[in-house]
Amino acid sequence: MKIVEINRNNVHLSIYRGFILLKEKEQEIAREPLVDIDCLLVLGFGISYSHNLLAKLCELNIPLIVCGNNFMPAGYMLSYCSNFEFTGRLHHQINTSLPLKKNLWKTLIKRKILNQKKVLNFIGDEAKDFDHLISKVRSGDPDNIESQAAVKYWRRAFGKNFRRDFDLQGINSFLNFGYAILRACSSRYLVASGLSPALGIHHKNKLNAFCLADDIIEPFRPYIDKKILEMRMTDKHSLDPVFKKELISILEQKFLMENEYNTLSLCLKKSIQSLTISYKNNKNLLKLPYFYD
Repeated sequence: MKIVEINRNNVHLSIYRGFILLKEKEQEIAREPLVDIDCLLVLGFGISYSHNLLAKLCELNIPLIVCGNNFMPAGYMLSYCSNFEFTGRLHHQINTSLPLKKNLWKTLIKRKILNQKKVLNFIGDEAKDFDHLISKVRSGDPDNIESQAAVKYWRRAFGKNFRRDFDLQGINSFLNFGYAILRACSSRYLVASGLSPALGIHHKNKLNAFCLADDIIEPFRPYIDKKILEMRMTDKHSLDPVFKKELISILEQKFLMENEYNTLSLCLKKSIQSLTISYKNNKNLLKLPYFYD
């Protein structure tokens, strides 16, 4: 599935002979064949569109997703005649069996704890006890091994007095910002893949429209943790624009996935695509990246 992202500001999108054109001050800066596009994802500000382009997107069943100031999906446009592929994917998601959901959650949590161990290894902690925790994770994690690992992890990663709390400042504010980056990125790809971010694998909350995004980023969170530890080692302790920019750059950092080194953003996209395939086949085919030494 090819998702085309428009992340430049103040550009105009139009159509010409089967191509989508990207212009800045009447100067063409890019073009892409419409037949190669599965989804158009717009992140930039001050963007304008031609009516003919919007009509053609609908005609070709190419979803247009518009993101807001927080880079989360604000809405999307689909063909009035319906996008049958998207409808089918949503149908598969809604009808996912409970055993598959539990098995997917087991996969996510085992990888999350493994990645937490890698973070501890980075700061000189062998964390051999985490191997035992990983082996104890069962389908659906009924023993809440995730929570047991978290208790050990936070204190050893950020100090014995550290307490993970969304409302606290300091390291917690860094973590909140980093996780928000992952959440926004995963939400965009989920919507672009035809899945509902509200229908989670494990998370369930009527007030949360992005439960599935919160599920899928669980094993990705330690990547943010490690990045923050690295940055704090260079005496960066303030959540200023420079810190934020460097933290956002983690999306372009390379990780190992399927014997290839891909950016974290691409890894997240591939993981979501594998989740879509899992739903369709009612089988756990979820693929996730690794830390590499």
